[in-house]
Amino acid sequence: MQELEGLLEGLEPGSEALPTVLAALRGALRAERTAAYGVDVGPDRYHTAFVHGVGFPQPPSVLTELFDAALPPAGSRFGYFDPARPPLAQRNRAMRFSPLGISEPLRALPITGEGEGPLWERLGLTEAEWEHARTQLAGYASNLYRQLGLEHLAQLRVLVCEGDMMLGWVGAFRAEPFTEREQRLLQALTPAIQRRMAMDRRLREAGLLGPALGAALEVLGRPAWVVTFSGRVMHANKAGQARWEQDSGALAAQVRACLRSPPGTGPLFSSGPLRTQGLPDHYLVLDPGPPMEPTSRLPVLTQRWGLTAREAQVLEHVVQGETNKAIALHLGCAERTVEVHVTHLLNKAQVESRSALISRFFQS
Repeated sequence: MQELEGLLEGLEPGSEALPTVLAALRGALRAERTAAYGVDVGPDRYHTAFVHGVGFPQPPSVLTELFDAALPPAGSRFGYFDPARPPLAQRNRAMRFSPLGISEPLRALPITGEGEGPLWERLGLTEAEWEHARTQLAGYASNLYRQLGLEHLAQLRVLVCEGDMMLGWVGAFRAEPFTEREQRLLQALTPAIQRRMAMDRRLREAGLLGPALGAALEVLGRPAWVVTFSGRVMHANKAGQARWEQDSGALAAQVRACLRSPPGTGPLFSSGPLRTQGLPDHYLVLDPGPPMEPTSRLPVLTQRWGLTAREAQVLEHVVQGETNKAIALHLGCAERTVEVHVTHLLNKAQVESRSALISRFFQS
């Protein structure tokens, strides 16, 4: 168990950890096959986020296709759980199941050695939900088990969850029933698996957000970088890349100074930390560049939008890319007061965001 925990903790973030872990888990549990999969909840049906298998004759691409085709419509159970709302009794709990079998139209799959009480109570289901789930097993799950050759194999699995969100299914299959000792081993490993899968999920989500972030930074029309607190650049828009190539050394020093200085005191300015649980803080740093001559537009839009004198002052600073904190320092007022003025500006300009306000200002 210590070796497996060390493996889970030691693999580099972003690496394909699960296939390596599944191979080690297969040996530790004396299993014929091990598998892990995740589910994304769509508006109409579920989709596979990832599928990994060890000991399966099918290649990874085929496994993914089979799993995705077998997932039910949104709101339906896949076996004895709904991937969008796993029952509390099954979250992060290692459970043993007997083979699906070929009798009683592929419905049985009882739990073995899981304490006292009716099976549905052990699964956190009502009796009606239990009967419905058994009927569902004759459809989606049983077809998948047949295609993968799993219907005659016993199963040991855990629904790895973070709160009420299922991060993934991890389990093992073999002809002989799994023992209580092997169940305890998987249970003891579940916290380490949960930490790893939570980190992998956040990294996947960050990767998916990358294109959206890139598009948003391009709209700014000025050099912008996403950096760590040490000043290491993680992402830059095209203007930021060009500026960095001109003088990366001096610019890196300016970025580091910007992150450690009060807002509005340097040639660059930054946002507050961009926080993602489980990952280090990052920061959005912008180069305001030369003034974009807002003075000629300001009187016209002040009259057109019906701004007060104070709102016009705030707008002049907003369109130059200053933060609320920096504006408060310039105007000698509380940051909360600036926030109220910005809200009024958004309402009067009939826009929903700060960036849309700046865009409307220069396009009007």
